[in-house]
Amino acid sequence: MLVRPVVPSICALLAASAAALPAQESLSDVTSTPEGAAALFLRSVRAIRWSATAQLVHPETLERFRTTVTLMSDADASGQLRAYLTDTDSTAYLALDAPEVFERAVGAMVDDMPGLMHALYDREDEVLGHVPEGDTLAHAVYRTTARISGAVSQVEVMQEARTNEGWRVLWSTELEVLDAALRGVPRGRLPPPRGQSGPQQPPP
Repeated sequence: MLVRPVVPSICALLAASAAALPAQESLSDVTSTPEGAAALFLRSVRAIRWSATAQLVHPETLERFRTTVTLMSDADASGQLRAYLTDTDSTAYLALDAPEVFERAVGAMVDDMPGLMHALYDREDEVLGHVPEGDTLAHAVYRTTARISGAVSQVEVMQEARTNEGWRVLWSTELEVLDAALRGVPRGRLPPPRGQSGPQQPPP
């Protein structure tokens, strides 16, 4: 069983990055603007810090990922897919909340997809601003560039919603990529359960 470590503040998780946040800033302070939430979300994704990323994703989106994992796992009578994605059986899975499911499933998947990890990590981002949509929705605009010679920058739009804790990401290109990769897991070959070796067939 995977023991979920105690997660320090999101600022501490990202302290090793080049643009680390001042330690005195709380998460609610940093995410008080759409730009702040967008910048921190992108930084956590590029750092491959899924526990930190989950803190910046809107609860509705986290529930969407949990529903996807639940439906996929329930369709696999062998239990292999649930064990692979969340390191739990059907009983232990019920105790996980949506952020934990997101962290475990995305982490397991990305760890076994080095190409996807490289595509997510090896980029530089610049948040340009946001376009409000009423008082509770906003579209953060950012420029992202792959760290390869001759790369052309792309301008992306991230959808955010205001919560009591600050702005949170409803959807983005990065979440779309993770969602598509997650849904594709049953169609590939599942890695063996952690601590074991040898080929394993995907669930029917």
